[in-house]
Amino acid sequence: MCGIAGFLERDPARRADRDALLRMVEVLHHRGPDSGGAVVVGPAGLGMRRLSIIDLAGGFQPMSDDAEEVWIVFNGEIYNFRELARELEGEGVRLRTRSDTEVLLQLFMRHGAGCLDRLNGMFAFAAYDRRRDLFLLARDRLGIKPLFYRSGPERLWFGSELKAILADPRVPRELDPQAVHDFLAFNYMPAPLTAIQGIRQLLPGTYLAVESGKERIVPYWELRYEPDETRGEAYWVEAVRESLDAAVKRRLVSDVPFGAFLSGGIDSSAVVAFMSRHLARPVQTFSIGFEEPSYNELDKARVAARAFGTDHHELVVRPDVRDLLPRLVWHSDEPSADSSAIPVYLVSELARRHVTMALSGDGGDEVFAGYETYQAYYWRRDYRRIPGFLRRGVIRPLIHALPASDRKISLEFKAKRFVDGAELEAERAHFAWRNILSEAARRDLYTDAFAASFEPLDSFRFYEEHFRTTRGCDPLDRMLEVDTRFYLPNDMLVKVDRMSMACSLEARVPFLDYTLVELGARIPPRIKFKGREKKALLKRALRGIVPDSLLDGPKKGFNVPIPIWLRGELAPMTRELLGETRQKRLGLFRPSVVGGMVEEHLRGGRDLSFQLWGLLTFTIWHELFLEGGDRRHVSDPAVPAVVREARR
Repeated sequence: MCGIAGFLERDPARRADRDALLRMVEVLHHRGPDSGGAVVVGPAGLGMRRLSIIDLAGGFQPMSDDAEEVWIVFNGEIYNFRELARELEGEGVRLRTRSDTEVLLQLFMRHGAGCLDRLNGMFAFAAYDRRRDLFLLARDRLGIKPLFYRSGPERLWFGSELKAILADPRVPRELDPQAVHDFLAFNYMPAPLTAIQGIRQLLPGTYLAVESGKERIVPYWELRYEPDETRGEAYWVEAVRESLDAAVKRRLVSDVPFGAFLSGGIDSSAVVAFMSRHLARPVQTFSIGFEEPSYNELDKARVAARAFGTDHHELVVRPDVRDLLPRLVWHSDEPSADSSAIPVYLVSELARRHVTMALSGDGGDEVFAGYETYQAYYWRRDYRRIPGFLRRGVIRPLIHALPASDRKISLEFKAKRFVDGAELEAERAHFAWRNILSEAARRDLYTDAFAASFEPLDSFRFYEEHFRTTRGCDPLDRMLEVDTRFYLPNDMLVKVDRMSMACSLEARVPFLDYTLVELGARIPPRIKFKGREKKALLKRALRGIVPDSLLDGPKKGFNVPIPIWLRGELAPMTRELLGETRQKRLGLFRPSVVGGMVEEHLRGGRDLSFQLWGLLTFTIWHELFLEGGDRRHVSDPAVPAVVREARR
């Protein structure tokens, strides 16, 4: 696990700037505290920070072939590298190390971008073959590992994080107004956009190639929802069980201590259950709880820990969020306002005291239909049989008259979301369930100057694009495609990657083994979501493996008591950062509108915690990334990077 960064000069006669390369690499030291390296190969500069997981002595990067003609820097893990190594050795290749990096290098040398079809793993890498004048950036199929780039007329930059590219003073820091507009819709940044003009995210399952000066971006993997109706439910139960077991086993290859996050939910419990089958020693598990009762699920985690005989570590926390929030925003890299990043960071911090790698249960909801939004689609069809005048004139006003609740994902919150979305067409309704601020609310929020700087596009366009590619598919599969290809990599995986890497911890996600994801896409929706039950098939596959009390309990998610904190210890910070003085300096949002939202939430009129958390995190992000505060929340690396020149 590493962080990578560098650039390619457009002019092949120009040598890469060593000093700029070193600055880009060092800002990523938290992703790889064990060592750092960088190389100048003519016009290419390739750098990395390394968190040693496999072949601790031999996997140093950047890595090259013997002739130093082909170079690579690589972030992630290739889980089938041993099988690929045997194939290479059968072809007469002599491998110098036991690392997956060298296997990837050799595959790139032989197949170019075609090597991507053979990889099972999470990865982002940059490779340069000066024999063929080929430069390649690539990202894994599901987007588990991040990759940013800026394509300019004089050079192409890349980095595992936005801040690596911004570390080069030649890169301008200009806010992208459309990206701000879209962030406020979702509380996360939708790829390929970033908040900085000109910097983009490489989409999952895509590579960028520069060959003989010509640049192109190519998707190399497509997730197709093609249900196989020839198989019965019993077949799919066994297939899911075997595929998940194999996915977990593949992720147990490590030369360092490892464990697992354990929330007590179905997905993390399943991962720990299968880990315990393949290990001779107890699995080390890690859980975080909060003092607020409705947000504390440590009892469920303990049930799982006892069932699988784990070496369990847990911590009840009441974090000083005022001090913690700037650090989390810095490490989030992009504006990102998923408040569950807090417990992910805290459990990663706890785990890092004991292990260097941990398995996570992320991805199960998107593969096996675990969100209430899917149930809402079917409830919506039934609800719309009620005459419109009753729905809009009686039921909806009554629901919105319910007092705001501070409980975790309360029934009141879900009911209000449902009655609002139920009046929309199905595709818009799915979008509305995750929409934080409506188009109208955002336009009303903007100052005249900011509104005049751009003509905002409708943020629904991202959902619309995915729905367009799945026309003709079952409605459930269409929603799963949107969430797997959009929501998952832009929110859930950003949170897991950035928060674990902030603690120099590698997180692996078995549910996103691409073979398991493709299996899920072949399961008929009537079986996958039988009786409108979330994760119906997955639960049946896990029956007898995971305790029934965990399979049959309600899903709550990894949430934190933000509504309570905003009205309590965070109230002074909220009033300060979202107050008139600070917002006038920001110049983007009307202080009167923002102030009204703050006061309405603080007095309990409405739960506006999602909206306020988005505005808070964006305000802090703007200060850190655009107002000169970049390095205040990180320390200097203990092990500096070694910069070298390639031969010739």
